[in-house]
Amino acid sequence: MNSKAEVAKKNIVALAVFALFRGAGVSTFTTLFPLYMLELGYGMSGIGAIASLSTIPGIILLPIIGVLIDSVGRKPIAVLAGFTVVSSLFIPAFTGSYAMLLLAYTLYFFSFLAGQPSRSAMLADSVDEELGMAFAKTFMPFHAARAIVPFVAGYLAELYGYSPVFLVFSLLTTIGTLFFTFYSVEPQREKRKIDFKQEFKNAFTFEKCLLALYVFATIDRFAWQLWFPLLNAHLKEFGMSTSEVGILNSITSGVLSTSAYFSGSLIDRIGSLKGFVLSETLGIIAALLLSLTSNKIVAILPMVLIGFSFSLWIPAYNVAVATGSNQQQRGKAYSKMNTVRTAFSIPAPQVGGFLYDTTMSSAPFILSIVLMMINISILWHGRRKSEFG
Repeated sequence: MNSKAEVAKKNIVALAVFALFRGAGVSTFTTLFPLYMLELGYGMSGIGAIASLSTIPGIILLPIIGVLIDSVGRKPIAVLAGFTVVSSLFIPAFTGSYAMLLLAYTLYFFSFLAGQPSRSAMLADSVDEELGMAFAKTFMPFHAARAIVPFVAGYLAELYGYSPVFLVFSLLTTIGTLFFTFYSVEPQREKRKIDFKQEFKNAFTFEKCLLALYVFATIDRFAWQLWFPLLNAHLKEFGMSTSEVGILNSITSGVLSTSAYFSGSLIDRIGSLKGFVLSETLGIIAALLLSLTSNKIVAILPMVLIGFSFSLWIPAYNVAVATGSNQQQRGKAYSKMNTVRTAFSIPAPQVGGFLYDTTMSSAPFILSIVLMMINISILWHGRRKSEFG
């Protein structure tokens, strides 16, 4: 039987390697998918509609996924999420049908909704101390891959077309998922009889100690979704090539990866609340800069700021949920948080795409800035009532 320390060490390695290959697959999808849609003749409204509609099946299934994470196990759901990334890349390799592209985006989004809570719960169960640092170690490889792959994928797409690139990275993601499947260890938890009726009831009951986080995360998600799914298409619309868009994505992930270790350590010291405020402030500045410029060189700065913002957000969010929930309910806690913030953000990409096409290209960014400023104000003025530090 593996000791707790051995399980922690093994799972950190498994999650880190898995993250490296997932990062390659996810960054290929997020970088090329909107550009592929533009190539096929779809506009911003069409891209936004897919980003909005694809969230609905995941929202419906997430409460069930949370129950399965806590009952069946963290590892099986994490593996399932890995293979949905594979499928999301495989589909556009062979078709440009709008319905099939919607399916591909739905699978991609489901991989996030199911994968993030299962992997986070697995790590939280495996590690006792310095949780922020542990999260940083497992997401650094993910963003290291994202620092390199967007440019590589964009360059290859210019040379060979989108379909072969989607297929190659689908196969690479398969390798990473299989490694995780056979190397990782399901953490030991207290054995208890599962009352599925009660479990499903709990899946729709919110933890009072996390209510402030529910509000903050929901507003944050809506604000970012107004423009982030459209960002690469926005950059392309301003005359950038596929490889140049890839370079900018690589810069964001490079910053995220190189700052992840520092950010995890910082969150352990200053707490999640201050980490969220810093993250949101950087997001506001980035959105403001993107709304004001289309210059290729100047666009580097907001992409850098987005990297720092995400670098702070990820450990702050994971630590806040992990410390605000008990081990037996942790999978459901992550799932419910993702369900709520994603459900309320369903219309955001379509709203952003509509504003972009019918008013001005800066409109989604401006609305996002207003919402993020309100969000910081709510969080900071309500900090004494917040149950996360």
